[in-house]
Amino acid sequence: MEAFTGRSIQGQIAYGRLCFLNRPKAELNRFSRVGAEEELRRVRQARTKTDAVLTEFYERARLDLGEESANIFAMHRLLLEDEGLAEQIETALREQGATAEYAVRAAGRNLVATFRGMEDPYMQARAADMRDITRQMLSFLLGAPPCDPFRGEPAILVADEILPSEVMALNRRKLLGFISRKGSVDSHSAILLEAYHIPAMAMVNLTPSCDGRLALMDGFDGRLYLDPNPALAETLRLRYEAGGRPVSVVKDADPI
Repeated sequence: MEAFTGRSIQGQIAYGRLCFLNRPKAELNRFSRVGAEEELRRVRQARTKTDAVLTEFYERARLDLGEESANIFAMHRLLLEDEGLAEQIETALREQGATAEYAVRAAGRNLVATFRGMEDPYMQARAADMRDITRQMLSFLLGAPPCDPFRGEPAILVADEILPSEVMALNRRKLLGFISRKGSVDSHSAILLEAYHIPAMAMVNLTPSCDGRLALMDGFDGRLYLDPNPALAETLRLRYEAGGRPVSVVKDADPI
C-alpha cells in the first residue's frame, strides 16, 4: 500500500480504480485555405455554439445548486465575448492568414498567460476559465466527438486539472471522485465539485503509472491510499463516525 497527501476539496471517502483523464490532442493546420471571411464565420459559429452550452450549464447549475454556483457560467459567457479575445482571433485570421482553430488556440494561450501573470489571485484564477471556453470553441471547430473519460467503468478521475464545463459534462453516476494533480482548492471547478458533493482532492502528486490502480480517498484528512488493505476503509469510517463527522462512502461495485 502506498499513501499520498494532498489538499481536500470535499470531505468524503471514495473507493475505486484510478482513471487518468486523457484529452485528445489535435494537430492544427496553421494557414487557411478558404480565406479570412470564411474562417471568421466559423469562429462566430463556434462562439454561438459555446454560448449555448454555457447557457445550458448555467440553467442546470442554477436549478441544482443555486444562483451563486450558476454565476460561474455567467462569467464564462462574459469572457467568451471579451474584446481582447475577439481582437486577437480576428487579427490572426486577417493579418496572419491563420485557420480558425489556430487563431482561437493562440489567442486563448496568450490570454491565459496574461491572467496567470497578474498579482490578484482572483484574476489568476480566470486563466482556467479562459482555457475552458477556448477549449470548448476548439471542440466545435474541430468537430470532436465526445469521449468516455471513464473507459466504460466507474472510476476516480485523475488529471492535472478539471475545468468547470467538464464537471458539468461528466457522467456523475460513473464519477466516484476526482483528483487534481496541480489544481487549486479555490478554483471554480473546486467550487462545483464541492457543491455537487463529489469526493475530490487537489495537489496530489500521482504519476501516470498509477492509472488503473485501486485507490481509497480520504477527503477528510487529504490522504490517498493506493492498493489499500481491506480493513482500511472500515477503520476510516468508524474513526470519523466516532468523532461525530458524517461519512459518505462512494465506491464501485467491488467490495473492499
